[in-house]
Amino acid sequence: MDTEWLEDFLMLSTTLNFSRAAVLRNQTQPTFSRRIQQLELWLGAALVDRTVFPVALTREGAEFRRAAEELVQALYRERDLARGVARPKRAFIAFAMVQTIATSFFPRWLSHVEGSLGSFRTSVQGGSIYDCFEALASQSCDIVFSYNATAGAVLPDDRSYTSIKIAEEHLIPVCAPKADHTPRYSLDTAGDQPIPYLGFSNHAYLARLVESILQMQSDLPSLDLCYESALAAGLKAMAVAGRGVAWLPYFAVKEEFEAGQLVAAGGGRWTLPLEIRAYRSSDGGGREPVQRLWADMARSEPLRCLPPVAYDRSIAEGRTRSARQIRLKGKRHRPTRTG
Repeated sequence: MDTEWLEDFLMLSTTLNFSRAAVLRNQTQPTFSRRIQQLELWLGAALVDRTVFPVALTREGAEFRRAAEELVQALYRERDLARGVARPKRAFIAFAMVQTIATSFFPRWLSHVEGSLGSFRTSVQGGSIYDCFEALASQSCDIVFSYNATAGAVLPDDRSYTSIKIAEEHLIPVCAPKADHTPRYSLDTAGDQPIPYLGFSNHAYLARLVESILQMQSDLPSLDLCYESALAAGLKAMAVAGRGVAWLPYFAVKEEFEAGQLVAAGGGRWTLPLEIRAYRSSDGGGREPVQRLWADMARSEPLRCLPPVAYDRSIAEGRTRSARQIRLKGKRHRPTRTG
């Protein structure tokens, strides 16, 4: 086995994107894909589920990831020792989270927490919420970060897990601005023309939260679903390009707001407050670095990132009286009514 296959696999397990991982490893995508296949043949197990987008680690892949990290770290440590270079042995703390949290929130959180604990080694595996909790159940990771909202409560709610709120977040509608810095598309002053809508794929957790926002509106304008993706980064890029309105976590678009590339596409009634919570097994065990980090999170105030429009609680307390249609891929769809 070529030990570089392990580093290829670790890069893929971080990005969950063959093209991006190949670029980061200075390889062509066909070469990179062949090397991952060779590793799978050597192991005798599929490490990556290629039937979903973005790709996901299989159960065997999630279990092998930790072994690969430890092996690569050990190899570099032994090489450095042979060269007379001291490399302190520090264990990784393994996280699992959806890609939006991994790219928009985790780097900010890590810088914040290292201010009190000092630097520590981390590894992050991405996937759906279900993949993340599967990794926690199989002990393939130490901590899961996840969005949580009453409107989309699909997270484990039993005694197997304990959780801490580590951040307050908001899901807000965004679009590109016009020359006068007003929104190119306004949910509050929409006319008869449908608004181009950039939506999460149906299987994405945030998709059901956006649906809950739409269900609370008594005067929902026509939305024309012209683009969908499971990735918030894809929706953000389309919104910046002026292609429509997307609902995105504010941590994910804060820099674009500050740069004037995005503005709020509606007032507070189109906004949904969220939490970002950390989950771990409730048995209280785990390695000392994990316990120390958990204790620090438990005594720290949650991070806050206030959006440019305040959440309108009065809408959430009401119920939907009527709803206009959303056009989905050329067809009309009426959001489920409540009340």
